[in-house]
Order: sequence, then C-alpha cells, then structure tokens
Amino acid sequence: MKHKKINLSKCRVIFFDLEFYVPKEGRNKKGFCYNPWEEEHLLIGGEFRSANPKTELSGIKAERRPKPKSFWIWDHESEKALLQNIYSFLKTTCDLVRKPHDGRVAPVLCGIGISSSDIPIIFELFKRHNILGPAEAFEFQNLFRIVDLSQLSIATFKHSNDFLYPKVKSEILSKYLPGKKFESGKTVWDCYDSNDYSGIQSRVTDEVQCTVECYIKILSNIRKFKILEEYEKKRLKSIEKAAREEREVKTGTGLESGLTQNLSIPTLLP
Repeated sequence: MKHKKINLSKCRVIFFDLEFYVPKEGRNKKGFCYNPWEEEHLLIGGEFRSANPKTELSGIKAERRPKPKSFWIWDHESEKALLQNIYSFLKTTCDLVRKPHDGRVAPVLCGIGISSSDIPIIFELFKRHNILGPAEAFEFQNLFRIVDLSQLSIATFKHSNDFLYPKVKSEILSKYLPGKKFESGKTVWDCYDSNDYSGIQSRVTDEVQCTVECYIKILSNIRKFKILEEYEKKRLKSIEKAAREEREVKTGTGLESGLTQNLSIPTLLP
C-alpha cells in the first residue's frame, strides 16, 4: 500500500530538554535519582523547539534556528499548571502535523537520551496529575515518534565488539561539537536551591541548541554513508562484470581469473 505523500512544511521535529529537581536527601541514589511518582520530586520545566524540517533544519545559522518555547515552574502556580501548558503545546503541535496527513504522519520528539528519561517521565506526570488517564496517556504518547540521538548516533561511531549501546551526551558532543561540555545535570539542583533560575534557563537553551546542531551533523553523516554505500555497490558490480567477461573469454580452459578468486571486498562504511 502506498503511503500518502509527506508535506514537509506541515511536519515538525520537536527538540527539547527537561530538568527535574530532587531534594538533598534523595541525591545519594545511584543512577537516575528523579522519580515522577515521588511527592517531593519536582519538574522544573524545560525548553521546546518545534522545527519545520523544510525551512529550519537545512543549516545551523542563527536566522534558521527554530524558535524556543519555554515552560518553567516559577512562571506557574503549580506543577500541574506547568504540565497542562506543556500538554497543550504538544497537543497543538500534534494536531498541526497529523490533521494535514490524515493521521499518517506524526510529530517527532528529538533529544539525547529522551527515550529512557524525559519522554516516559512526562507521560507519567500527565497521569499522576490527572491531566490524562492511563489509557489516554498511552494513546497520546503513540501519536508521536521518537528520534533519540543517543541511539541514532551509534552507527556513526567505531565499534570494536558486537555490543551496541546508546551513546551518552558527552560522547556525542565530543564527536560533533568538539570542545563543548556540560557539567553534570545534578548542578541544576544547586541552581534551583540558590534561586539561580537564569542559570538553569541558559543551560537548557544551550543544550537544546546543541541537540539541533548534532541532529543536523548526524543527518549529514548518514547521507555521506549512503553515498559511500552506493559507490561500493557500483564498484562490486563492476568487478563482477569484469570477472564474468573474463570467464566467458576463458571458457573451457580450466583457468580461473584472479578477479574471481576473492570478491569479498571490505565495505567502505564504518
């Protein structure tokens, strides 16, 4: 069955990053300390950039960057009010994409490590605050698609073994934005404790911009890989054709061409 043609101007890639607060007594836990069902834990907020892939992802110049939309707890009377505004933003963007495509194309949520943190957390919070029921939250989440750069970038790194594992933010930044580093996300808790809200906002804005730039550079890598792949296919076809023609010439002689003895050519792709 043929798919309906995609209208790129009506598609959106939502780049985003969320920050969460964990009280001091809960910070010694190994791994991910925040839990959306812990009463004392808090969604601080985050920044979203809804990018039109036709006009806003063809380069990383400032004038072509998608405009940010921020939601912060200090601008809302409660965490629930914050979440309601985030939900409204996501719902509006979802409708903008799905309606023109009769529901066949979904908006894309994009970030680094979001598939195991930000995305499951935000939908758990929708349930916790009764913004959506469990069934509604499940249905709403499935109206989106996910491009997690921690997984997408795996193919752009060298691998010395057979264990594929998502790349962390520092690895991705080191490869695509050399010299760019962020302190541990736990420093956000200190900023929140000291009411350094502008510090949190600046960090998140910078992180989301880095995500946009890495997305563009990873896409460029993928396109180069496909060019190499096509080149390799043509090269192997040329070798096979030459070998076949040589066999035809030497039919009945019992001789084998050096070209036919080993057609296993190492791929050009990493």
